[in-house]
Amino acid sequence: MARYTEHQRGQLDQTVHRWKSQCLLGDEPLVFADFPGLWSVDRLQELHRLFNDNPLAGEAAGGRFFTKLDEQLSTASVEVRLLTAEAMLVHLLFSSAMTTAGKRRTIERTMQDSGVSLPASVDAALGEGIGDPGMRFNLRRDLQLGYFIEFVLRLKQQPLDERIELLENPWQLRDFADDTRWSTNEMRHILLHLLCPDEFERISSGAHKRQIAKAFAGFLDTDAPVDVDERLFAIRQRLQSFLPDGNTHDGRSSIDFYHQPLHAVWGTTSSGSSDGVADIETLLWKKQLVLYGPPGTSKTWQAGKLAETLIRQEAMKRWGAKQFFTHAQALDKAVEDNVFRLQLHPGIGYEQFIRGLRLEGNVTRYRPGYLPWVVTQLEAQHHPDGLASLPGVLILDEINRTNVSEMLGEAFSLLERDQRGKPVQLPGFDEGQQPDVLVIPEDLYVIATMNEIDHSVESLDFALRRRFLWRECPFDRDALIEIISSRWSQDITARFGLDEAAIEQVHMLADRAEALNAEIENSAELGRHYQIGHTYFADITFFVGTWTEGRRNRPPNGTYLWNSRGNPQPPLTDLWQRSLEPLLHQYLAGSDLRTDEISRFAEAFLGRP
Repeated sequence: MARYTEHQRGQLDQTVHRWKSQCLLGDEPLVFADFPGLWSVDRLQELHRLFNDNPLAGEAAGGRFFTKLDEQLSTASVEVRLLTAEAMLVHLLFSSAMTTAGKRRTIERTMQDSGVSLPASVDAALGEGIGDPGMRFNLRRDLQLGYFIEFVLRLKQQPLDERIELLENPWQLRDFADDTRWSTNEMRHILLHLLCPDEFERISSGAHKRQIAKAFAGFLDTDAPVDVDERLFAIRQRLQSFLPDGNTHDGRSSIDFYHQPLHAVWGTTSSGSSDGVADIETLLWKKQLVLYGPPGTSKTWQAGKLAETLIRQEAMKRWGAKQFFTHAQALDKAVEDNVFRLQLHPGIGYEQFIRGLRLEGNVTRYRPGYLPWVVTQLEAQHHPDGLASLPGVLILDEINRTNVSEMLGEAFSLLERDQRGKPVQLPGFDEGQQPDVLVIPEDLYVIATMNEIDHSVESLDFALRRRFLWRECPFDRDALIEIISSRWSQDITARFGLDEAAIEQVHMLADRAEALNAEIENSAELGRHYQIGHTYFADITFFVGTWTEGRRNRPPNGTYLWNSRGNPQPPLTDLWQRSLEPLLHQYLAGSDLRTDEISRFAEAFLGRP
């Protein structure tokens, strides 16, 4: 069963059950009982005509999802507005990344001018959540809602007996969900899990599903199904024998792919698109990857997690499931030993990285640099019980701080996939010695990080660019919320716990951070490269913790960052004055518009969300 979540889900599942029986198999409303026939085909067709058949692109109607939705529903009946609200309610059930109040506001926004109130009873289901649907779920809500409307309309147009059969047969429902001209997205995966939670994982990302299926492919027979959802279902059944007590510690022997040790096997970093190629797939294919973006976007952390994922995934493939689970300590040691991190700076060149002359007594001799040492360490691997060797990962932190082409030397060409494992003689050798040979093994992967603000991606050697694939690491709203949530209990006394009201203000902070970065991107003085990474904003927990040390009572209604009038509280102004403003002053040094730009940025960040 794939029903596990970090939260309760009883009310949520009951809501989905009522939606199936009352709305999908019947025409009755989900929550607005005074409006019979709300989910009729005629009403759904009207909503499809107003929304799906009338897309508003770019800056049309104000450029935001809700301003566009207001325009699209401007001629809609009250019933269609309420149908949209109920559709939005089902759409939001899955997400655990939004607060109950945030979900309620989103639903109520679709009901404006209807004269109807959203019942308080829906809050119990909205407050549970199943998983984090990712950034694109919020950024492209138009695609999510459009797919939802199209799916439901097609389903309701089927005869009742066929609808019943589809909802009772998971794999037929899967085929029906995919038989569409509408672009499949997170909502496809969410709907299948909501309707068939015992067969479909609580995963909204097609890339995640594909990564998991690849990482655990050894669990499948040679005649295993091609479809990724069926493969995950089969993998889950096989995992039960290796993890009879589960891996979630919930007392129900639940297995979940987002918990350890399974999560570390298939990946942790983002691909930018929920169905696009994942970082681990990119790295395995090209063997070199650059993570680039503004400072403070967790590039080094992501590189380390990606390196660990690659090694653990290969251990699962090479050692097999039984040895993987029984040799956990050996695997942990391999991860520690096989990840090599080199912080680059202007003082590191060819002599330090490949080979250089060293004075030994009165004699000058050639001595290997860091890369040959890494290769030697990998060749010397030894694991218990004759287990196969594992790959190594070299993390080159901040590659733009040195002359990379010069530093790589002969390794520049050996990074090519078809040159791996081939020896090349190095020029110059000691008297009476044979020339040294450099080989980059097949099993050595390279992850580099780069701050664009220090050195533009476009200015790098084109030949060097070709040897790497690239992935931008932008400001990540969801990552900011996750970091603050994890730090809150560490930096702030338990008397001021992260309750619903505090979470609401954390989400408001994330909105303001996004707004500030939008202003920076649109600034003629700065631009996208100068956006501020999410780790800068995560320092807010320190300022909140310091501010609350001497307080006896909680701030009323969780007003840790903005008070009830919308004015910034001391922790927020401290973050601005001690971190963000000085950084922006440095970025704008020498600009005649610095004062005006700083004032505009301050208004975007400190103003009431």
